[in-house]
Amino acid sequence: MSDPLEHNAFVYADGMLAEVMCQVHLMELTFDRALELRHVHRFHHPDECIVHLEAAHFLMAEDGC
Repeated sequence: MSDPLEHNAFVYADGMLAEVMCQVHLMELTFDRALELRHVHRFHHPDECIVHLEAAHFLMAEDGC
């Protein structure tokens, strides 16, 4: 079995890469930055954009859903 992290890329949420790349996981995401990234990636389908999905999930978790 291959390492699940082998094909994953991680970027800091406050960096420019989080705004232009979709297939990356976010590190050190904050509530305000999650709102910004969700807006930047708003036209991307969540199944195809990890940033959109992680930002939305973070906001739901913070909201207590």
